[in-house]
Amino acid sequence: MKFTKSLIFSITSLLFSLIAMAQDVTVSGRIKDERGMPVSNAIVSLKGTARSTISDMDGNFQLKTPTNGVIIVSYVGYVTVNEMVNNRTKIDFQLEPELQSLKEVVINVGYGSQKKSKLTTAVSTVRADAFADRPIYSVAQALQGNAAGITVTQPSGKPGSGLDVRIRGLNSINSGNNPLYVIDGIQTTNIDGINTDDIVDMQILKDASATAIYGVNGASGVIIITTKRGKANKNIFEFNSFVGISNVVKNIDVLNLGQYKTMLSEINPSYLSNANNPRYEGINTNWADQVLDTGVDQNYNFSYAGGTDNLRIYGALGYQNTNGVISPSEYKRLSGKLNVDANLTGWLKLNASLNIINSDLSNIGDNNSVGQGGAVMSLFVTPAFMPTYGSELKVRDKDASGNYTDGYKEGQFAKNPYQSAWENPVSLLARQNISNVNRVLSNLGFEATLLKDLVWKTNLSTDIKVQEDKYFVDAYRSSAGRVNDNDSTVDKGYGNVTNSQNVNINFENTLGYKISKDKNDLNLLFGNSVQKNKEDWARISGRGFDTAVRSFETNKAKIITENQVREKEITNASFFGRAIYTFDNKYILSGVFRASGVSQLSKDNKWGYFPGVSAAWIISNENFLKENKVVNQLKIRGGWGQTGNVSGIPAYSSYDLNYTDPINGGTSLDQIGNSDLRWETNTDINIGLDLAILNNRIKFTTDVYKKNTKNLLQVIYFPGFSQPYFYNVGEIENKGVEFSIDTQNFKGDFKWNTNFNISFNTNVINKLGLQKTLDLQTLTSVGEKVVRLKEGRSLGTFYGYKVDKVDAASGALLYKDTNGDGQVTPDDRTEIGSAMPDYVFGLTNSFSYKGAYLDVLVTGSQGNDVYNASRMDLTLMSDFKNQSTEVLNRWTTPGQVTNTPRANDPNALHVSDRFVEDGSYVRIKAVTIGYKFTKPILGLNSLSIYTTAQNLYTFTKYKGFDPEVGAFNDNKGVTPGIDLGTYPQVKTFVFGIKASF
Repeated sequence: MKFTKSLIFSITSLLFSLIAMAQDVTVSGRIKDERGMPVSNAIVSLKGTARSTISDMDGNFQLKTPTNGVIIVSYVGYVTVNEMVNNRTKIDFQLEPELQSLKEVVINVGYGSQKKSKLTTAVSTVRADAFADRPIYSVAQALQGNAAGITVTQPSGKPGSGLDVRIRGLNSINSGNNPLYVIDGIQTTNIDGINTDDIVDMQILKDASATAIYGVNGASGVIIITTKRGKANKNIFEFNSFVGISNVVKNIDVLNLGQYKTMLSEINPSYLSNANNPRYEGINTNWADQVLDTGVDQNYNFSYAGGTDNLRIYGALGYQNTNGVISPSEYKRLSGKLNVDANLTGWLKLNASLNIINSDLSNIGDNNSVGQGGAVMSLFVTPAFMPTYGSELKVRDKDASGNYTDGYKEGQFAKNPYQSAWENPVSLLARQNISNVNRVLSNLGFEATLLKDLVWKTNLSTDIKVQEDKYFVDAYRSSAGRVNDNDSTVDKGYGNVTNSQNVNINFENTLGYKISKDKNDLNLLFGNSVQKNKEDWARISGRGFDTAVRSFETNKAKIITENQVREKEITNASFFGRAIYTFDNKYILSGVFRASGVSQLSKDNKWGYFPGVSAAWIISNENFLKENKVVNQLKIRGGWGQTGNVSGIPAYSSYDLNYTDPINGGTSLDQIGNSDLRWETNTDINIGLDLAILNNRIKFTTDVYKKNTKNLLQVIYFPGFSQPYFYNVGEIENKGVEFSIDTQNFKGDFKWNTNFNISFNTNVINKLGLQKTLDLQTLTSVGEKVVRLKEGRSLGTFYGYKVDKVDAASGALLYKDTNGDGQVTPDDRTEIGSAMPDYVFGLTNSFSYKGAYLDVLVTGSQGNDVYNASRMDLTLMSDFKNQSTEVLNRWTTPGQVTNTPRANDPNALHVSDRFVEDGSYVRIKAVTIGYKFTKPILGLNSLSIYTTAQNLYTFTKYKGFDPEVGAFNDNKGVTPGIDLGTYPQVKTFVFGIKASF
C-alpha cells in the first residue's frame, strides 16, 4: 500500500512537471546585425513546428513557444541561430554575416548565372559597396581600380566627360575597343547617364570563352550590370545624398608680365610695341583667377524596394548636378528607374525594366591649342597685358561719329593685338556649346517553365537615345563672331545644331535545360537573337545673326551654310548555344558557339562563326584535399575562344555611295565600297587559378592570357580621293597576366578587409599589311604627327626626334643622328616613348569598428609615357604667346649650359622626346570616413553619414596637370597618352548621408 502511494505520487509529480515544461510562454526580443543595426523581416520560427513570425522594422518580434522550445532565427546572408528558450520570456539575437565561400557565390554570365566555384572562364566582380560612398557620376568610374584586367582612364576632369574602359588591351586600329555592357539584359556600348546608385554588382567577362556567346558584340569584353530589384514581403525606402566641392589639383605657373616682355624682346623686338602700347598701361590680368573657380557637386537619390511573393518592385529617382572648376562647364542628370518582377502563374514569370535618363551638358573647348579654340590652353598662353573686355582698355578706338569701334564697345571681349583669332579664355568660354540627351532603356522578358528543368525565356529590349547639340558664336562679343570688325557687309555670328536619334532593338529567345543524375550535371542553352540599330542624323549650320542673339536658332540665321541629313540601319541575326557538363563537382567542361550574320558585309562574308571551349578542375573537391582544414578551394581552369568585331565597318560597306548637297545640288563620292571586307577575329587563350584558404579569409585569383586579332580593319586614301577605302589586313597581339587577392585581415568588432589587383599587358602590332607604318595625330603647333604605328611596336607609340643637347655656343636645340648618316633629317625620327603601361593596379583597404568605418582606394599606373603637348605649346617660344616658367631656364648667353633652347629657335619646332614624360603615378583615389548608427534614430531604421576625399593626392613625376590624360581618345583609343589643353583633374571633398525607413 505504501509502495502504491509512492508510485502514484511519483507519476503525478512527473506529469505535473511535464505539463509545466510544455506550457507555452510568449518570448519577445530584438534582432540586430553585426553592427548593432536592427534587422527587419528576419524569420523567427519554433523548431519542429510550422509556428513562425517575422521581425518588424525595428527588429522586434514576439513568438509563442514552450518553455523548453528552440527558437530559430534566419536571415539571408547571415548565419542561422538556434537558441533554447530555457523558461525565458525575453531573448535578443545578434546575427553574424555568413563567410560566403566561393561555392555559394552566384554570378551573372552570358544569358544565365553560374556558381563562381564552377566557373571555367575569366570573370571579375565589382560590387556596389566598392564605390557606394564616392562622388562618381559614371559606371566607368565605379570600375576604376576595383578589378584586374580592366583599365579605366579618366582623361579629363570636365563634368560629364567620358572615360576610356579597356579590357585586356587594345584589339583594333579602326574598330571600337569599348566593351559591351549588358544592363538588366539590355545590350549597349554606351553607359552615359546610368545611375550608379541603382547598381548591385558588375561582372567583367574577360576571355573569349566567356564572351564568345555574345558574338559580334563581345570582341572587346563584356560587362554585365545587375541593378536593384524589389524583395518579397519587404518595404524599404532609401534616401542617399552627397554634396561636395572641387578644386584644381595642380596649377601650371606662367611668366609674369615682366618676364613675358623680356622673352618677347628675344623672340622679336617688334612684338614689344603691342605689349607696351599705352592702351594696355597698368593692366596685368591673372587669367587663372578669371577662369578657375570652385566646383560644386550635388547628388540626390530616392528609392523604394518591396512587394509580395508574386509582385516585386524597385523604383528610384536620381538627380545629379556637377559644376566644374571652369565655368560654364556643367553636367546635370535626372534619371528614373523601375524594375518589376511578377509571378503570373506557377509556371510563368515576368520581368521588366525601364530606365529614363535626361542629361544636360554645358561643354567647353578643351583638348586643343588656342588657335583651334582650346580654352584651357588659352588660359596659359594669353598675355597678361590684355584685359578681359575691350572697355577696360585705357585707350579705346572710335569712329568718325565718336562711337567706339568693334572690339572696344561695352560687353565685347578685348581683341588679341597679335592674332585676333587667338581669343582670351573668357571669350572662348562664352561660346554656346551645349548638349541635351534623352534616353530610354527598356526591357520586357518572360520566363516559362515548360517542363521540369526546361525553361524558355524571351526578351525584348530597346535603347533609344535622342540628342541635340548646339554650338554658337554670337555676332557681337568676340572677334571670331564679328568676323571682319567694322565691316557691315559681312554676315556675322555662326553656329550649328545637330540632332540625332539612335534606336537599338534586340529580340532574344533562349531555351535552357538541366539534367542531373548521380554525379553528372549537364546544363544546355540554345538561343537566337535579332538586333536592329537605326540612326538618324541631321545638321544645320548658319551664319548672319542679330547682335543680340546668344543661342543658335535656325530661323534666326541669314544664310544656311550646311543642311545635312543622314540615315543608316544595321541589322544582325545570331544563333547560339552553350553546354556545361560537370562530373562529381570536380571536373567541368564548357562549350559555346555563336553564328552571327551582319548587314554591313556582302553576302559572301556576312556570317561569322565564333566557338569557345573551357574546362576546370576543382582540386579541392578531390578526396585527398576535401577535408583539408587550410585549403577551402583550389581550382585550375583554361579556355580558348573566338569573337568577331565589325563595329568600325560602315553600314553599307560593299557599295559605292554618292552624296547630294541639298543646298547647292552638287553630287560627290561619299563612300568607296569593298565587297571583300570581313570580320576582325579575336582568338584568345586563357589559363587561370582560383585559391581560397583559411576559411575563405584569403582568396587569390590569377590569369594568364594571349589574344590575337587578325584581319584588322585598315584605311587607305587613294590619290585624288578624300574618302577612305576600307580593307582587311594586319594582326595585333595582347598578352598578359593578372593577379587579384582578397583578404579578411581582422574579424570581430574591429574588421579589416583588403583587395589588391594588378594587371600586366603587352601590346604589339605583328602585321600592318600594305602600309608598313601609319602616322597619326597631327600637333598643329609644329605641323607634325606624334604617333607612329609600326610592325613590332605597340599601339600608342610616340615618334619623333631624339634630343642630343642644347648647343652652348648658339643656344640651338640639336638632335641625334640616329641612323648614322652624318646628318639630321626626318629619317632620324624614331620611337621616343609609349603610352602603354607596363602594369596598372588598384588597392582597397576597408576598416570598421562597430559603427565607424574607413575605406581607402589607391590606384596606379606604371611604365607609361605621356606626350606633354601642352608643355610643348608653353615652351616653344616661337611667337607672342605667354609661356610657362620653365623657359626661365632658356639659353641666353654663349657658353651657358641648359636643356632649354634659346627663344625663337626654329630647331625647337619639332616633335621630340623633349616633351615625352614619365606618366607613371600612384594616386590616393578616394578616402572615406563614415559612421553607421547602430540603433534606429530620428524615426529611421538606419542612418549613416560619411565624408569622402577623392583624388586626394597623386605621386608622380609628370609636370602637367595630371598624368591620366587622353586629349585625342575616342572609342578606338589608338592615340592615348597625349596631353594638349586637357581639362584639369579635380580634388573633391564631399559630405554624404544615407538613410532607410
